[in-house]
Amino acid sequence: MRITLNHGWKITYDDGTCDNISLPHEFPMTEQSYPNPVCFSGLYERKLTELKGISNKRIMLRFHGIDWLSKIYVNGKQVLHHENGYDLFEVEITDFLNFDGHDILKIHVSDFDISDKPEIVVGKQDWYGNACGIIQNIELWAVDDVFIKSAKFIPMKDLKTIKCEIEFSDKQEHDFSLTVIDPSGTQILNEKFSRSTFDLLIDDPKLWSLKSPQLYTAIIDFAKDSSKDRFQTTFGIRSIDVDEDRILLNGEPVYIFGALDQNFYPVNHYTLPEKNDLLSELLKAKEMGLNLLRFHVKIPDDLYLEIADELGLLIWIDLPYARQLNEKSMGYLEKLLENLLKRHANHPSFVLLSLINESWGVDLSEEQTRSWLKMFFRKAKVLDDTRLYVDNSACMGNFHVISDIDDFHFYHSFPYHNAQWDEKIKSFATGDFKSFFESSTESKKLPKIVSEFGVWGLSDPKDWEGNWMKFPVTTMGMKFSNSSPIEAIARVCGFHNIDDFIYQTQLNQFLGLKYQIEKIRLRPEISGYVITEFSDIAWEANGLLDYNRMPKIFHSKLRFLNKKILPIIKNHTAIIQDGDTYHAQIYIANNSGKNMDADLIIRTDTKILKQIPVPLKKWSVSEGIDFSAKFEHDTQNIFLEVFENGNLISRNFYPVVVLGPAPLSDEILWVNDDLLQDEELVSISEKRKLHGFLDLSGDWISNLTIFNTKRNKNISALLWSLGEVASEYVLISKQTDKMLSSDNSLISKITGWGYAFTSILYIKEKEGKRKVYTTLKNNPLSRSIISYVLY
Repeated sequence: MRITLNHGWKITYDDGTCDNISLPHEFPMTEQSYPNPVCFSGLYERKLTELKGISNKRIMLRFHGIDWLSKIYVNGKQVLHHENGYDLFEVEITDFLNFDGHDILKIHVSDFDISDKPEIVVGKQDWYGNACGIIQNIELWAVDDVFIKSAKFIPMKDLKTIKCEIEFSDKQEHDFSLTVIDPSGTQILNEKFSRSTFDLLIDDPKLWSLKSPQLYTAIIDFAKDSSKDRFQTTFGIRSIDVDEDRILLNGEPVYIFGALDQNFYPVNHYTLPEKNDLLSELLKAKEMGLNLLRFHVKIPDDLYLEIADELGLLIWIDLPYARQLNEKSMGYLEKLLENLLKRHANHPSFVLLSLINESWGVDLSEEQTRSWLKMFFRKAKVLDDTRLYVDNSACMGNFHVISDIDDFHFYHSFPYHNAQWDEKIKSFATGDFKSFFESSTESKKLPKIVSEFGVWGLSDPKDWEGNWMKFPVTTMGMKFSNSSPIEAIARVCGFHNIDDFIYQTQLNQFLGLKYQIEKIRLRPEISGYVITEFSDIAWEANGLLDYNRMPKIFHSKLRFLNKKILPIIKNHTAIIQDGDTYHAQIYIANNSGKNMDADLIIRTDTKILKQIPVPLKKWSVSEGIDFSAKFEHDTQNIFLEVFENGNLISRNFYPVVVLGPAPLSDEILWVNDDLLQDEELVSISEKRKLHGFLDLSGDWISNLTIFNTKRNKNISALLWSLGEVASEYVLISKQTDKMLSSDNSLISKITGWGYAFTSILYIKEKEGKRKVYTTLKNNPLSRSIISYVLY
């Protein structure tokens, strides 16, 4: 008997309060206790009624994850003391049981203030709240004297040979039978074996892939003397490898369309939701065209990987981190690596593992630390060479030492820092960007992945659940006052219509992602990307879904950006003067393994402009296609559509507005420095620090552009063009306790959840005269934008 013990629990907190709960479970948090739980210890209790009348069995408990310190008691006697929160561990309790239906299991769980012990591995609990409790499942096994502890079925690179490892509880060899059922339900093997490690050859294997995630079932039957056991698991036949700058799945190149999944939730926080909810969540990833989720700095329970196996989603896992790793916590990570690779060995979806993220907890400038990381990486390769490994998923200020993948994180504000984004992507693609501590011929040939990038788009407060919106921004244990989303929304309500505000921030997010993805797709040297992130998480609002895992306004459009075929206008001009001819170069990225003869149709909202046959070579970007046209006044979008054999296979679109002559009749004050002298406004550089740590650049916590103009204006076209004319300066209220009004600020730049309200186009009226203040650069495009917004 192997069952989960998820129901029928009672918890008593250290303040004496009790609750009836189910697992997984964690201690609640409040505004006062955040980022820690209300209590640092509690006692879980459950009666083991399932064991009534059972005899001649060994009883094992398997704990998938308890955070942080756990003491296990059976009928009042302690049977185990365990530290750390991410490893699966087990204990036998047979000798402590009465088997009368009244056996009592108690688990005392305690934690600590995460700001006090930076050497402890906690993952991003020091960002989004400390998780304390039984955060993953508990299993109860009632087994005979000798039983099957685990079974691994590891596919080799020939995609026919399966390396099988059957582990018995007594560590001895035993006779057993193995039945294998193929994905169609047909039994293809029923044989007896006498060795625990052996190779199995499967003829005509059905491979696990993104399109066809085929799963085999293995059943091991064992009987000897009084011991009898049956163990069942699933596995998939797939290979993951690299060939110079390509990632290969089953020997074929695969382009990574990924998103970072931090896997926190608004109500259940650090614990997985019910299966149907999780299935719905991961199906949304497929709907958006994603083929990979990067499970960030925590260890998934089995359910997450089981669903990914069934859906055909690749999973990249990041080991959790400590803010300051010491010898003991480094040792824990090494043991956790072994634990993880054994625990999730049979999941074909699990293809990639990061050992360290952004050098958190380590100083890679030290030779000793780099040597440890090399050893850690090589240990992983020895333990399981059927997966890929990243030593340190790197960002600005750190680097790789040894890795299967050359990945890097880049964050730049859209549209204000488009030029910096373009330069970073170009230098990363060409190899001019330094991503390794010591560059080598081998490191320069590795597959390149932009493994983090993103833009914010705020969620609708009408959909919020839980208490997270009351909690302040917390990073690496530092908490910032007056920064909670609920306080920020109160400020927004005094600035602009909240519904329009939320809509515009999500539009900003989509256009920013579109711009940045297109620049990546234009570089065939890059093998994929991972968007930050799959869903919003607490105050961090750059999710493709909101915190409730509900779609944002651009959900249906992402599937086109994440298609293998994507037509792209390289340097789109969104604002066109009436009578001018629009010129563009169009490219088509083909991130598939198929050559094809396609047709490109270029059209506006109302008519087809051109149809062009285009040969597309696999794994390449087509040569530029020159396109010119004059647009009518009512043109709002340019559409690029790619057809194969008459079937639409890809679409992209670009906002555009045609402006007639509209001379500026108001006085314009061009502010391109920080010397403005005004009784109401001051100008400052975006480089100026706020709250001691946050500047106005918007590269990390995004700047969100809000237009206050007539509803018939094409704000998408305005937003797309704004980066060309914006300076580094913004306008703020001279009175630090006073906020600018969107009645006067016609183009505003808002940092995150309203951490700063600034303006780049501001009007003041006095005695019937209007004066316009702007930090845009003084040029014809700026004048066109101002005229369009004003009149």
